[in-house]
Amino acid sequence: MSSKRPPTSKSALKRAERERAVGLEPDDAAARWLEDNDPKPVPAAPKAAKKSKAVHRFRQQHGRS
Repeated sequence: MSSKRPPTSKSALKRAERERAVGLEPDDAAARWLEDNDPKPVPAAPKAAKKSKAVHRFRQQHGRS
């Protein structure tokens, strides 16, 4: 019998977000406390924003990969 693999950090974050969004009533004291004290995670910057177009142009002009 195969066992389930442990959740990855990405899947755990997704599950936590789903649990925050579902099942709590807006007038619930716990929901208000979570909204005030549990900040939303900051989205990561895309990797493409870190590289400039000049780097790609330089590599294309000089034949480097």
